[in-house]
Parts: sequence; structure tokens; C-alpha cells
Amino acid sequence: MISQPKLQQWVSLYLKHIEQITPEVHVRDEEGYKFRSVDTFQRKFNIDAPDLAAMLARAIENNNLVVGNMFFPRRMLLIFAETYPEQTRQALRMLLDETRHIAERMDQAFELFEGLMDRRNKELGTAAHSYVGLRFLSLLLGFRYPNVCNAIKPREWKVFCRFVDDEFSVPQGTSTGKQYMLFEPYIESLRTHIKRLPEIRNLRDELTRGLAFHDEEYRWLTQDVIFVTARVLARSKDEHEAGHEVVQEPAPEEEGDGEAVVPAVPAAPAGVRFPLEEYLENLIVKNWAHIEFCRNLEFFTDEDGTPGQQYVTDVGIIDLLAKDKTTGDLVVIELKRGNADSRVIGQVLAYIDWVERNLAMKGQNVRGIVIVADGSKALFAAQRQVSRKVSVRYYRVNLDICEPPEPASE
Repeated sequence: MISQPKLQQWVSLYLKHIEQITPEVHVRDEEGYKFRSVDTFQRKFNIDAPDLAAMLARAIENNNLVVGNMFFPRRMLLIFAETYPEQTRQALRMLLDETRHIAERMDQAFELFEGLMDRRNKELGTAAHSYVGLRFLSLLLGFRYPNVCNAIKPREWKVFCRFVDDEFSVPQGTSTGKQYMLFEPYIESLRTHIKRLPEIRNLRDELTRGLAFHDEEYRWLTQDVIFVTARVLARSKDEHEAGHEVVQEPAPEEEGDGEAVVPAVPAAPAGVRFPLEEYLENLIVKNWAHIEFCRNLEFFTDEDGTPGQQYVTDVGIIDLLAKDKTTGDLVVIELKRGNADSRVIGQVLAYIDWVERNLAMKGQNVRGIVIVADGSKALFAAQRQVSRKVSVRYYRVNLDICEPPEPASE
């Protein structure tokens, strides 16, 4: 059952965040591009366009809604439209047919796109993913019918639903259309609540200023409230669990009478450091296939094709979630660009527990890896107590500046 006090608390967290960063920053730097994307799609989408791929490239803006380091649904849709234009047009017509129940057409459109992916994989001898699932199909519906349909990002929506209803769950194997319907009553409760708030109305007006799309039914503003608050809440839990990066501890003093001394951690060699953890994360993700550490790991992928980067949970945001190719273990990877202490072990154990309860199949193990520049004595003392669950690795990045080779003589 949906808790109205918890629903109000969720909205209060959202409004507090907006107040802290200011509505101007929220519109300019956070969520304004989503509303502009709806406006662009409304103006440029035409299912009967002779060149389907070119039309879709114009209608679907190339931004964070459809592109990530390992998430490429826009690109795959354009490939389908170029390679199998009539079948892709048929799948889109199926999805956008308002005369049919939304769950039924989402499931059938999903099957059509998966069929195209299977066909392409057989033709090319590949094992690529279509990335067409609940997230992307609901986005297309939200673009086309923004006052009727809900664009859903499943990870953040699960955090929201569990926040307002302790009993909420999505059983494994639930179809795309049925998942959409599970989220709908929670979205409607939030939408009904925020439509009455003048500060929400004012923010909606700012987000749609200058656009033909005005979000009359507050569906995209509801999407905004769910997504932003889920990530704010997850980040705050991360900060509470792990604290901030710590300065490397000084060398220990000489042993005193009757005291147990933890051996000193050897100083780590110098290497390139990153001003933000995001830079380290992106470097690893974009070079995954070329990093020896990653050779036996592959990204965990949701049912809708979303990979395990910045995986939002009820207990925080997992930097990277992978799967061991040999053992089948799920692997939680936490990145710290600088030094780290024992608090990060607790953070990773919380992630492992969540993954075990929510993602792991029966008999599937979950372990964690902390990747840091340097570690304190306390970090390694804590890690030794849970060494079967969590390991620690140092990262090292070296940059060489060298003379270019001599040009080959003609």
C-alpha cells in the first residue's frame, strides 16, 4: 500500500534539492534537456517518412536519455531502421497504436525488436544486445504521447516505489508490458499529489518555457521528481556510509606494551590521479576490453538492456556491477579516485547484500572489489575480516609524452 506521508517526504526531498541548487541550475544543467527532447520529437516524428532512419535521427536527440558509455538504444534503433526499415516501421506502429492496451503492444513491440536483433546477430555472427526494453519503449511512448504515457527508468522507479511501499516488488521474468503496469499506480499517486503544488507548477513552467510542449498533465515533471530524488537519496546514503576520501595515515609509532599493532600498509607508487571519480569510471568503462583486470568480467545487464554502470539501489549507487564469465558470480565494483578507509568496506557489503536479495539467482554468489589509489591501515584491517567477500585493488594510470615517429618515406 502506498504511504502518503512517505510520498510527501519524497516530494519534500525533491523540493529541498531544487532549492539548494536553484531552479535555474536544475533547468539548465540537470533536467531541462529532457523536456526539450520531448518537444523535438513532437515536431519531427513522422512514422510515414520515406527515410525512416533519417527521420528518427532527427526526432530522437542524441543525449543521456538514449546514450551512455554502454547503453545504445538510439543507435540500435537507427541500425534497425536502415537495415530493416519496414519491419522497424511495423514495430513502431505496433508500439504507438492507441487502440490497443499498452501492456499488450509493449510486449509485442519488444518481441518484434528482439526478433530483428536475433536476425542481425545471425547475419553478422555476433551476440549484440538491442537495448530495447522497458526503459526505451516507455521513453518512445512518453515522447509520442507525453500527456498520456509515462517514461520509466526502471532502477530509479523501483527505488521510489519501495520508498513509498515496503511491499513493492517486480518478480523476475515479468514482461515489459506488465512491468509498466506495475509502476503505473505509484506514478499516478505522485502525479496527483504534485499537480496541487504551486512550486511544482512554477518549476514546470520554467522547464517548458519557450517550448510548444507544456507538460499539461505533469507526466514529465513526475518523471523528473522520481528520477532526481532517487539519485539524490542514493548519493546521500553513499556519503553517509562511506564518508569522504581520507588522507593517507602517517607511519605507525613503535609498538607499545601490550598493544596489538596492525602492520603498516606499504606506500603505493605514484601515478595519474583523477579530479573526479567519474573520470576514472569512464576511463575504465570505455577501455574495458583492453584492461587486463576486466578480461574475465562482463557488465551485468538489466532485462531491458541497461548495463550496470551507476546502478541505483535503495542503499546507494553501485559504481559498476559486473558478472564473472567463469564462475557466474555477480561482482560489485566500488571506485575511489584517491585514498580510502574502512568505511568503504561497509558500503560495499551493503551493496552486496542488496544484490543478493534483489538480483542474484539461486546459487549465484556475489562479491565485491574496491579499487582505490591508496588504502589506509583501517581499510585493510576491515577487508581482512571479510576477505572472502571483498577484495582491494590499486589502480595505476601512467601517461607518457613521447616524440612522434619519423614519417615513412614515400
